[in-house]
Amino acid sequence: MPRAVRVMSRSRKKPSAPPSRLVPAILAAAIVVTGFVTLMIRLEITQEGYRLSALRLQIRDLDNRNQQLRLELAELESRPRLRALAPKYGLAPASPAQVVVMP
Repeated sequence: MPRAVRVMSRSRKKPSAPPSRLVPAILAAAIVVTGFVTLMIRLEITQEGYRLSALRLQIRDLDNRNQQLRLELAELESRPRLRALAPKYGLAPASPAQVVVMP
């Protein structure tokens, strides 16, 4: 018994709904947000760079001031200066009777 061959027409069916515009809109929004976030990060990095430069300058100035103060302290604590100031304040070397040695 011969079989009947059925030929089906393969006509393309039209979609019932138009293509969604949501996906391209979400993609565009994601690209815009990514660009904005990248811009904000770069801006923050630049600001931090300026802040670091200012802090380095401040550290250098403070180091210089610290060095000046150490030099001034060494000059003020010098023995010749203290020996010259001692008579002005009524100070003299201790006599042997004034020295007490603890055992």
